[in-house]
Amino acid sequence: MIIERYYSSLTAMIGLILLVILFVYIQPLILSPFGVTMSANQGTTLALAALAQLVVVLTGGVDLSVGAMVGLTNAIAATYMGSDPAISIAVLIGTLAAGTLAGFLNGMVVAYGRIQPIIVTLATLYIYTGIGLVIRPQPGGFVPNWFANALTGSWGYLPYALVFLLVLVLLAWVPLMRSRLGRAINAVGDNRNGARVSGISVARTELWAYTAGGFFAACAGIFLTAQTTSGDATIGTSYTLNSVAAVVFGGAMLSGGRGVALGPICAAYFLSLLISVLFASGVSPFYQNLLQGGVLVIVLAAANAWRLRTRHWLNVMSN
Repeated sequence: MIIERYYSSLTAMIGLILLVILFVYIQPLILSPFGVTMSANQGTTLALAALAQLVVVLTGGVDLSVGAMVGLTNAIAATYMGSDPAISIAVLIGTLAAGTLAGFLNGMVVAYGRIQPIIVTLATLYIYTGIGLVIRPQPGGFVPNWFANALTGSWGYLPYALVFLLVLVLLAWVPLMRSRLGRAINAVGDNRNGARVSGISVARTELWAYTAGGFFAACAGIFLTAQTTSGDATIGTSYTLNSVAAVVFGGAMLSGGRGVALGPICAAYFLSLLISVLFASGVSPFYQNLLQGGVLVIVLAAANAWRLRTRHWLNVMSN
């Protein structure tokens, strides 16, 4: 049933709708094509980082290096892209490969080194940030206008950022989750021993889950490059914990085996838009982090209460 699949995402969806209504009330100009595009661009990087986190969380793990991979790929793209479109496209392909390789290395150590994911990815967080700083010690770089406009522009009220995200979801996320690997990822997160008994290679599944996470983190880094038109190896710091928050608020279980993309994507836009709402409300920057954290605690508690209540209702209906 559709309601059973997406009920955990409803809190994030409803929260995003209510926040948009509040934002429109506070700042009606947000409904202009420029305002819609700006809001979409602001949340897309976190939405992609949330997908990177989600594919790992579904296995029952967590990736603290997501933000570092975003920063690393942002630094690579902004440093080596040139005015020649052919060179830029080659660099973008190499950037995707670099992010995917970083995720692959995470998976190798977690799956075959049998070390806790939080320890491995905490270590690689520093490693990938260090590599990024070697590539780009200072913020800067060159990003061609055609590339920035292709990802962050708009056609009227249709932001290209949403098109970019939708294409990635349809061409990468959906096929992944419907594949044999996707089913194995959910099975491992739901019951690791049961998956092993069923003939699923837990180590190989974890390896490819972390590899996929690296790919989506690289996509986030590439979009961030277009959004900021510069490179900064440390710019991804905030995306690690925010991606975890988006995944949890979006209805995924940190224990693994439960979660769909819709919830974390809506939660990512909620978290990004919340900063703009606080700013538009005239809240002092000194209090914005305090209020943002307070609101996040409230919505996470509400999301958890909703999931428990709805799960009980679904069990009653099924019986």
